[in-house]
Amino acid sequence: MPKKTENNEGEEVRPKIVLDFDVRLFCQNLKATKPPYKCPVDGCGKLYKSYCGIQFHLYNFDHENPDNCIVSPAQKGKKKKSRWHHRQDRRSPTPPVFIRSPQRDTLTYAESQRLVEIELDGRIQRLDIHEPIELISQDEIDNHHNTEKEEKTESKTPLKSGKSKTVDSKNKVRKETTVPPVKLPEAQFKVLEDYVKPNHFKPRPSSYYRYIEKTSDELDEEIEYDMDEEDHSWLELVNETRVKEGSNGVISQEVFETLMDRFEKEAFFQSQSAGKDQNPSIDEDAVCSICQDGECQNSNVILFCDMCNLAVHQECYGVPYIPEGQWLCRRCLQSPSFAVDCTLCPNKGGAFKQTDDSRWAHVVCALWIPEVGFANTVFLEPIDGIERIPPARKKLTCYICKQKSVGACIQCHKTNCYTAFHVTCAQQAGLYMKIEPTREPGPHGTVPGVRKTAYCDVHTPANSDCTSMFDDEDKSMSAKEAKEKSKIKMRKARKILAEKRNAMPVVSIPTIPQSRISKIASKVSLSKKEQFLKRLLSYWTLKRQSRNGVPLLRRLQSNHMARNRDQTKNDQQSSELRDKLKYWQRLRQDLEKARLLVELIRKREKLKREQVRLYQLATDMKLQPFVFLLRQTVEQLIDCDTGNIFTEPVSLKEVPDYLSYIDKPMDFETMMKKVNDHIYKSIDDFEADFNLIVANCMKYNSKDTVFYRAAIKLRDQGGTIMRSARRMADQIGFDMTTGVDTFMMKVREGTPLEEQLNILLDKMDETQAARSGE
Repeated sequence: MPKKTENNEGEEVRPKIVLDFDVRLFCQNLKATKPPYKCPVDGCGKLYKSYCGIQFHLYNFDHENPDNCIVSPAQKGKKKKSRWHHRQDRRSPTPPVFIRSPQRDTLTYAESQRLVEIELDGRIQRLDIHEPIELISQDEIDNHHNTEKEEKTESKTPLKSGKSKTVDSKNKVRKETTVPPVKLPEAQFKVLEDYVKPNHFKPRPSSYYRYIEKTSDELDEEIEYDMDEEDHSWLELVNETRVKEGSNGVISQEVFETLMDRFEKEAFFQSQSAGKDQNPSIDEDAVCSICQDGECQNSNVILFCDMCNLAVHQECYGVPYIPEGQWLCRRCLQSPSFAVDCTLCPNKGGAFKQTDDSRWAHVVCALWIPEVGFANTVFLEPIDGIERIPPARKKLTCYICKQKSVGACIQCHKTNCYTAFHVTCAQQAGLYMKIEPTREPGPHGTVPGVRKTAYCDVHTPANSDCTSMFDDEDKSMSAKEAKEKSKIKMRKARKILAEKRNAMPVVSIPTIPQSRISKIASKVSLSKKEQFLKRLLSYWTLKRQSRNGVPLLRRLQSNHMARNRDQTKNDQQSSELRDKLKYWQRLRQDLEKARLLVELIRKREKLKREQVRLYQLATDMKLQPFVFLLRQTVEQLIDCDTGNIFTEPVSLKEVPDYLSYIDKPMDFETMMKKVNDHIYKSIDDFEADFNLIVANCMKYNSKDTVFYRAAIKLRDQGGTIMRSARRMADQIGFDMTTGVDTFMMKVREGTPLEEQLNILLDKMDETQAARSGE
């Protein structure tokens, strides 16, 4: 309907026709374009060289009645002719009230779960997902448009002067009367008396229209890659090069998109099949990048970004609730492909948040710079107050990185010390920086506050426990020496910070095997295919590197950055399988720990058994040295019997007539039993049994047998062993009644302990020499 407006003097201005688009919004968007400006109304097509001209035209020109346009003041009355000017008939248009986008109030976490924001005509509408939306039918909209058209046609009919008042009064009454709401059509039906219900009828489907989402296999067969301006420019250059080289045909956009799509999907398949996690591993000993503290509580845990592995506390980064599934920091969420720079310092990396003017800044920088704060103190975003930073603070020179007018610096809190430094430079250089909660007096009692204290390396408090990145200095040095040490320390810090700033981020690009590249190449037919594929593969690798390894396909980006939480919640089977897998993994770890524990116990028991054996030998050597000597001699004789002929007694089953020729059988097993039973009283008895073994074998067997020759060999080798044992027994001297050496008995009678020790050591040396002489 036509609208009436009034100027500043209260005079009524002619009605302006309502167009089918928002004139204010159109004029506002028109400022971003260049002249000439064309009227958007169909059938008009007038051109204007200035913005004021098109604005005046849209606000004051009646496109439906071009004859009823504004009449210039020169045409109303006949005036004195004067010199004509091209701007004398123009009137300044009423400046439109432009729609300014309102400031968005930050939603809380609970509100963001149930509200949806929609911007319509520059205004933000918030809709609750739990409340039903009012239904408006198309018939109601058409009826409303028809009534508007009828009112427009009635207002355009010419009226006589005498009936103008009555028509105006009728129009006012028509305006005041409200149009009754149009109801939805109601269904009409009637009951048929002779209707027979069929016995079998086709069941109705549960839904007539369904949206079936494509599976991952179906999406893998489609081409999802879309070219951008960078791809178009590269493809044009490649085609020009191919034409110069004489290649037949140019590379079409469809071929380019097909190959790039296959490269992306093959790289994704390779990373999935290899079982490698694209996200960095979590460092359990990591500290918060904001407060530099590794301690955490149940209500303030350390969160790790699943893309850049950033470690931050919940309270330090403004995350009131622990997120479910994967969590991404603001930089990885809003700018995953491009690196961001802090507007308050020259250093890169760390915990970033956006400012109110769409720039980026470190959270720790915003905490320490006095003029900067946060619009929302719960979520700690956006960062505001950057425009309040005084120019003097921006002109300060950081004494660590030596950069001037870069970001904003803070100064040492020591009185009369004006040393300036960036917050992140001081943090990485290990300077003393501490934030303490305080209670400040106020009009209504004490108010909680915060005290921030930062010192340069020269004025660091002596009792501070701040950990510097360099070795601690001697506190007893003079002021001049401390200043020189400070220069050396800051020179090292400046070098390390410069290396960190200039270091290129490590980007992992999955590789594609040559066999898969050959299979991809078989999908297209080109001239000089191999050369083009090498160029395209290099271009794809560089493009992935420029985007920090983020996939170029949006669907794969979601798989790379965050999983589909709804699908994870609904997929009960996969959840149960993951729980079982975790259970078996924990069980395997426990079994591995048990196996290692059993292995350690086995080694321990083996050492204990060896220790007991050695202790037993030592005890036998002390208490029964003669028995120990005989047992050792028997073992040496058994070693000489390689065929085990004399080790065990002769079997009467094999040799039934053995006892007919041999009156007293003997073997090494019987000799060992007699040694353990302390039957041998002298070395002569022991030697007699040995000679009996040899004599019995030579007596029973003939000279041409193996056993006879074995007896001759044992007599020769065993005789040597027996003579050595006899010499050992004579040197030591044994009391045959007790089995203890007589020398020890003589030593212990009235001899001091030190002399006993010296005598025993000399005797041990003689014994060792005798053994080595054998």
